[in-house]
Amino acid sequence: MIGRMAQNYAELIVDGHRILPALLRDIAAAERVIHVSIFLFFRDPVGEELAEALAERARAGLDVRVLLNMEKTAMGDPFSTGEKEMMKHDPNIDYDPTDTKPLSRALTAAGVRVQDTNIDYDAEVKVADERLHSVARQIRGAISIDDMHVDHRKLIVIDGRIAWCGGANIGAQYMFHVPFDPKKDAQVEGEERKLAHLPEPWWKWHDSLTRFEGPLALELDAVFRERWVLDGGDDYPPITSTLAREPPRGLAIAGASIHRNEPDETPNGVRELYLRLIREARRSIFIENPYLYHPAVTEALCAAKTAQPSLSVVLVVPAGRHNDNSFSQDAQEHEYEHYLACGIEVYEYQNHFNHLKMAVFDERYSINGSTNLNWRSLEDDKDFELVVLVEDAPFARSVLERVRDVDLPNARRISTSDLHGSFAGLRRRVRDPRTLALLAKRML
Repeated sequence: MIGRMAQNYAELIVDGHRILPALLRDIAAAERVIHVSIFLFFRDPVGEELAEALAERARAGLDVRVLLNMEKTAMGDPFSTGEKEMMKHDPNIDYDPTDTKPLSRALTAAGVRVQDTNIDYDAEVKVADERLHSVARQIRGAISIDDMHVDHRKLIVIDGRIAWCGGANIGAQYMFHVPFDPKKDAQVEGEERKLAHLPEPWWKWHDSLTRFEGPLALELDAVFRERWVLDGGDDYPPITSTLAREPPRGLAIAGASIHRNEPDETPNGVRELYLRLIREARRSIFIENPYLYHPAVTEALCAAKTAQPSLSVVLVVPAGRHNDNSFSQDAQEHEYEHYLACGIEVYEYQNHFNHLKMAVFDERYSINGSTNLNWRSLEDDKDFELVVLVEDAPFARSVLERVRDVDLPNARRISTSDLHGSFAGLRRRVRDPRTLALLAKRML
């Protein structure tokens, strides 16, 4: 046995063809406990493959718990994931992949404990832990409309030693076995695969999860346990870490800390983290995010660049025709003129929807997690979110190598000519920001 680790290790895993086999390998090797907290868990081929892997470990006697949002998964197309349309495109699928109930029943029959995160936050929570009672009271006091708040976190903790977090949900857009071609339009690629009778004729997203190994896993499981209990699950004792049987994977990192937010009485922890790192950056800021328009962040970026013209600020967002939410795309495009005016570089990732939520500051600090830079994620009283801040220069540089350096050649840089001389440019410049804010704050 390798023994217990006091050191944390991290590995950024980009795109579904790398995420899925690595995650399946960790699940298959689990010995005692698997905890999954996921926003959307589709009953498509990928969802069923992962569900069967979890069921197999439960049948083998492991404690397996899954948090998922059944109602919001069922609303996958209103959320613009394109799940139903994509699965109709797959000749092997003849059922509704957004209906998670059969999948949940199969997991439960195998011994997996399943809890729905789409709950009534006004309900009185009966737990012995007074701290959790206090947390529930604060959330109950902050929330006015239940459906305006979702647990958007993506967390997987295995044996208290390995943990995953990031942007990818469980479904065929996010995870797959066959890599996509970044030079080819996603739907064109899917159609070509269908006509050639090839597997996975899907339009795949560009996404990531970060795998951690070490004491951080127990800290992330404490976050899982809190929501599990408050969502109505059994109150289990805090888990301990299983001894490692193999050398850890990834880079040893100097420091890692969890930053989270939920609807309560405190300022949004993830928003405050972003604003602090933007203010403190001296050399460079790199952000890749699908919904980048919260005014506190956009204003902070422009202020930082204006105050320090030598500061490199590079932003990567989806191209409009690939973004799954047109309101969000309009909102972030409206900021282009402000960015360009102060010297910020803006790139639109082409061909596939870019769902990564990554940020690197001064090639030292990196943010890894589920948080979008929009109203829903960054207001004080909206969704449940979590990121891990890694303070480690070699890891930060590895993120830049795997994300920035790979994605910029597949992205188009926005210039002032994109804002003038066309209807699209006029739309970007004159769209009423008050209307955008109203739509975003109520709907996004």
